[in-house]
Amino acid sequence: MTARPSAAVERILDAADACFAHYGIAKTTMEDVASAAEISRATLYRTFSDRESLLTALVRRRARMNIERSRARIMALDSLTERVVEGITLNVRVGHRDPLMHALVSPEQMALANTLLSSTGLATELTHEFWEPVLTAARDTGEIRADLDLVGLCEWISRLEIMFIVQLEDTPEDTDRIRRLVADFVVPALTAAG
Repeated sequence: MTARPSAAVERILDAADACFAHYGIAKTTMEDVASAAEISRATLYRTFSDRESLLTALVRRRARMNIERSRARIMALDSLTERVVEGITLNVRVGHRDPLMHALVSPEQMALANTLLSSTGLATELTHEFWEPVLTAARDTGEIRADLDLVGLCEWISRLEIMFIVQLEDTPEDTDRIRRLVADFVVPALTAAG
């Protein structure tokens, strides 16, 4: 994991978070963020070259706030199936409940989401950060195939999670549907003989 951002960067990210929540992703400007952070636009641009790099840093920070706690929660489960099913389900529910993440993957923001999450590799990076210890432990104990490319697998998982956030609601019925789909299709792909 990278070093913790400076207090100045944290203040900018706090301001950006507040602005994106207040104005929305599409309408927040760098001027709004600079004003909320009580810094000049020049200072903001020295720290973040554009709105996309600022949003990327904010998404990275928000995701990392949950990674350790969520991973510990799924690692306490007894089986690989439970860890994978509940881990993906938990990540989708967190994505639904986080206003910024949910807005980012909305149809209105799909082009920006594609740039930030897919083209930059951010979604794969954060998914790998979450799953790598879980999957490495499962590979070491023979619970998953030894030939799996973990980075490629994490890219697939991130795309699946984004799809679930976009296409399904945060309802008990859809949560159960995610669990069934992951148990029926994802888990067998991890454990099937290569």
